[in-house]
Amino acid sequence: MAVRQSVPYGRAILGGSFNPPHVGHLRLAVEVGERLGDLVTGVDLVPCAVPPHKDATSLLPFELRAAMVEACTRKVSWLDCNRLEGRRRGPSFTWDTLLAYKKENPEREVYFILGSPDFAQVPFWHRGLELPSLCHFVVVPREGADKQEFMDDAFKAWPNARECASSIHDCPCLSLPGGGQALFLPVPSISVSSSCVRQAWLAGRCVDFLLPEVVHAILREHDQEIREHWLKASEVS
Repeated sequence: MAVRQSVPYGRAILGGSFNPPHVGHLRLAVEVGERLGDLVTGVDLVPCAVPPHKDATSLLPFELRAAMVEACTRKVSWLDCNRLEGRRRGPSFTWDTLLAYKKENPEREVYFILGSPDFAQVPFWHRGLELPSLCHFVVVPREGADKQEFMDDAFKAWPNARECASSIHDCPCLSLPGGGQALFLPVPSISVSSSCVRQAWLAGRCVDFLLPEVVHAILREHDQEIREHWLKASEVS
């Protein structure tokens, strides 16, 4: 992997509930970070505090989720956990998160990682169409999505988008109104979901190889508290 440089090189961001963080999250962060190479100094995993578009019934306390993310990023020097959402009140809107990054370092390029289904929903997010003024999108295809679907979603949201040269070989790139770009970046993925991990863990099934061992250890340490949260969600549903 290329040597990591200092600012003005960028930073990639992977947001999520991380309830709990699993190998799918971590491999995605590593794969994207390696593909972006010297465009970024590394990847931040950003746990949300109050997810604006999800039922928070099963959500573990922010500090516990952030501690798990921190524990499982320590093995890779350029992976980090950013706790900024825990310092704010209200829903964890992507616009506010990215604005905080820009205010902290206006010269730094920010690369926001998201799956292709989420990219298609960006126009319906809070100030979603304005996000290219704060970041570049790194769109990871999922569920069979291809380049054409990526293009269609982008031009539907931003009719004035135009194709441009990409910094990553063989990865389509679009220039969006506001200054940001949308980069289509296929990477190897692991099909794991936090909801399936929660169900397996509550049922007493083996979750080895789905979670980093450090996360598994935290789940065991906080067994009663975690069961109260996750079982409550099961009763509600």
